[in-house]
Amino acid sequence: MEFPPVVWYSLGMNQHKPIAIFLLRISLGIFFLVLGIQGLTAHTSKTAEILRFFGRNDAMNIVISVVQILAGSVLIIGVFLPIGSNLSWLLSLGILILWGVYMVMTLFLKDFLRPDTLSWLYKTSWSFIIFSSLWIVTGRE
Repeated sequence: MEFPPVVWYSLGMNQHKPIAIFLLRISLGIFFLVLGIQGLTAHTSKTAEILRFFGRNDAMNIVISVVQILAGSVLIIGVFLPIGSNLSWLLSLGILILWGVYMVMTLFLKDFLRPDTLSWLYKTSWSFIIFSSLWIVTGRE
């Protein structure tokens, strides 16, 4: 018996989509909150890594960390409070763009294949997981 292409694969998946997006928004919000808090408290954070790329390590660290905390808050609050559809989409798109810039700067311009290829692939893969999750959360229906 032959199945039509892709039909058997996606059976029942649409009924779980709202739950998956809910979990993605919560987990991404927590991720960005923690990332921002780390940026305020630690020199080894991703925020400090970006700033070292530009040769800075001063007040910009605080600014970027606060933006990350706000991004995490917006992602979490957007689940529980009705933020306008356009505003929510714009904020999510802004977070997506900022994460994409971070990836290009740190993974390709600064540390391409460093310290070794396997470590770089590991770091690149989790960065793309976060990027694709942000893309899904940003998507309009």
